[in-house]
Amino acid sequence: MRGHLRPYFPLRVVKGEGYSIFNPVDNQDYQINLSGYRILELCDGNRRVEEIARSLEIPLRLDAERCEAYVRDFLEEMTALGMLCWRREPIPASSPWAPPQTVFWDVTSACNLRCVHCYGTSESPAPGELSTCEALRVLDEMAACGVEAISFSGGEPLLRKDFIELATHAGRQGFKSVGVATNGTLIDESMAHRLRETGIDVQVSIDGDSAEIHDAQRGVSGAFAKALAGIGALQEAGCPVSVCTSVTRLNVERIPAIIELMERLGVNRYRVQGLVAMGRGLDNRESLGLEPQRMRELVAYLEGRDIRISSYNFTLKPPPAGPVDFCGIGACSAGATICSITSEGRVVPCTYFWGLNGDDLRAHSFGWIWENSRLLNYFRSIRLDDVKGVCRACPWLSVCHGGCKAENFAAGDLFASNRTCWVAEELREGACQEV
Repeated sequence: MRGHLRPYFPLRVVKGEGYSIFNPVDNQDYQINLSGYRILELCDGNRRVEEIARSLEIPLRLDAERCEAYVRDFLEEMTALGMLCWRREPIPASSPWAPPQTVFWDVTSACNLRCVHCYGTSESPAPGELSTCEALRVLDEMAACGVEAISFSGGEPLLRKDFIELATHAGRQGFKSVGVATNGTLIDESMAHRLRETGIDVQVSIDGDSAEIHDAQRGVSGAFAKALAGIGALQEAGCPVSVCTSVTRLNVERIPAIIELMERLGVNRYRVQGLVAMGRGLDNRESLGLEPQRMRELVAYLEGRDIRISSYNFTLKPPPAGPVDFCGIGACSAGATICSITSEGRVVPCTYFWGLNGDDLRAHSFGWIWENSRLLNYFRSIRLDDVKGVCRACPWLSVCHGGCKAENFAAGDLFASNRTCWVAEELREGACQEV
C-alpha cells in the first residue's frame, strides 16, 4: 500500500436500497456494501489508511490487524478502478483564492444531437436540474464573487426554455464576457435576434466541411445544414459568432477544408478542440482518438495558421531553461482559474469532471464553494512532484504540468501522461531503447 499517503475519494455515492457509485473512468456503475461506504466516507484526503482503519474497528467488528488489512484491500481495489486519489499532504480545508476567470455552466443535460465524442451520454434533462430562480441566484452569487466570464453550455443550452432570461440576466451583471456554446441547430431568425439582444457571444460547433462528416460525428442527419443556417442567421442579426471543431479521426483530414469553409462564410474566430474521452467519447475512443504524432502534425499546422488548440503547442518551441521545481503547482487551470457547474448545480473543477462529487449550489453559495470545496482544494494542492512516469523527465513539465488532468483521469490515472502527448511517447521510446 502507500505508506504515509492519504486516500481521497472524489466520486459520488448514491444511497438507495444499497450503495452505488458511477465511475466516469469506465462508464460503469458499481455496488458497494455498507462497510465500503463507511471506508469511502473517511477517504477525505486528510486521514492515512491506518487512521481510517482505527476509526472502523468497532463498526466493522474486526481486530486492529484484520481491519487494516480489510481497509487496505478495499482501497487497492478502488485505486485499480481509477476511483481513488492519494495525497502526501492533507487537503486544505479552506483556500482563499482569486475569483475564477471563467465559469463553464452546463445549464441542461438535454440535447437534440447524439455526438459520438461527447462527454455526456444523455438526451434528456438530468433529474434535479436548477430551476430558473435557482439559476438566477447563482448568477448573482458569481457576480458578487468577482467571476470574470460565464460560458453557458450543455447538453444543448438553447433547449432550456428560460435560456434567454438567463443570458439577459447574466448580461446585466457586469461580467467581462458572457458566451454560449451551441450546436446551432435551433437558431432561426427569431432566436438569432433574441440572442443578439442579450449581448451574448455565440460559439457554434462545426465538425466537418460536409454533411457526411459533420452529421456522422454529431449523430443526427441534417445537423450540418441546420448549423450552417444558424450561423447565417446569427451573422444576419449582427450577433458575434465563432466556430469550434472537435477534432477526431473522423474529421482530422478535413480540418484545412473546414477552415476554408469558415473563411467563405466570413467567420473570423475559429478554434479546434481535442478529444477528452469521457461519456460517449470514452465508449468511442478507440475509433476517435488521434495518435500522438498525428496530433503533433495537426498542432503544427494550426500553429502555422495562428489557430488556437489547447494541446501542447508550446512544445514546438524550445523548453524553458533551468531545472523543474517539483514543489511547484502541478495542476492545470481546473479549479484554479476556471471551474464548471453541472446541470444539477454541482461545482466541479472543469466540464470534463462532471462525474465527480462536486459541492451543491443548493446547499452553499458559489463564493463559499469556491473557497471551501474539498474537491477544488484538492486540485489546487496538486504539485509537480505528484506527476508520474516519463513526464518527470520532460523539459516542458514546468509549463505543461502533466497535461490535461481530465484526459488523464479518463485514462484511469490523474498523474499519468496524456495519451495524445507526442513528447511523452518519444520519452517512452527513448527509455525502451536505453534498456
